[in-house]
This record gives sequence, structure tokens and C-alpha cells, in this order.
Amino acid sequence: MFVRLTTARDIAKIPPLVEAAFGRHDEGLLVTELRDHGDMVLEFVATDREQLIGHVMLSRMVSPPLTLVLAPVSVHPDWQGKGIGSTLVRAATEAAEEAGWTAIFVLGDPNFYGRFGFEVEQAEAFDTPYPHESTGACVFNDEDFSTLPLEIIYPRAFS
Repeated sequence: MFVRLTTARDIAKIPPLVEAAFGRHDEGLLVTELRDHGDMVLEFVATDREQLIGHVMLSRMVSPPLTLVLAPVSVHPDWQGKGIGSTLVRAATEAAEEAGWTAIFVLGDPNFYGRFGFEVEQAEAFDTPYPHESTGACVFNDEDFSTLPLEIIYPRAFS
């Protein structure tokens, strides 16, 4: 398995992969809309012998500033349970930190995402349209959010 930045050759292959991973069409549409609306910032794929087997996307949040949302994380059903999702999440969070983003928000299983530095406690102060118990934040460089708007506003593709 090899993880790399997404290329133009991958774009058409990603929505079917995402749909297979989630078993529904709307997640594939989310990826396309985030890219089409210019919200996508970083995107990685996992490959095995040139076959796309995993994908992760980081998109710019509307609020707070300089933050991202990690969604979706997708692994083809035939490859799930082999650490590919974990590898993709690590690649995405490391790249975001290196690029100078202040934090990443995620909506998902706190036990899974907690292994990569996402904490529900870090996101508790923020108003969010989603359940607080499954909203986590990975904050870089001890960022102080006390002076920022305390509302999480996702890109419009999430509505």
C-alpha cells in the first residue's frame, strides 16, 4: 500500500470508492461538491498496484478561521480493517499541521479518532449542528480559540 496526494487521474475514481466504502451515494456527492465549491484543501489516496483502495479529504471550514474538517475517510470494503484508514488520517493531520492550519474538526467515533489527537473536549466549547459527543478537534501548537468565533460552520456541501 502506498499513500500519496490525489492527482487529476484519481478524481473520477474517488466518488465510486467513497460510495462503496459508505454504501450510499451521498458521501460520493459530498466529495464532488467540496471539490467543485473550492473548499477542498488537501486530499490523499491509498493505492495498491495503482488500484485506489482508500481516500481522505480535508476541507476549509467557514468558521473558525484557519481550521479544516476531515471528511470523509473512505476505505474500499475489501481493504477495511487493515490500517489504511489510520494511515490516511495520519497523513492528512501531519500535512495540515505542517501547512500551518490551527485545527481539524471531525465528526465520527471518538475512540477511533482519539488515537490521532482528536478530542471531544477540544470541540465542546463550540456550537455545532452535529452531536457534541461525536465532534472532535485536533488542535495544533496549543492554539487558543478563546478569541475566535465559537461556532463551527461547515462548508455548504455538508448542508
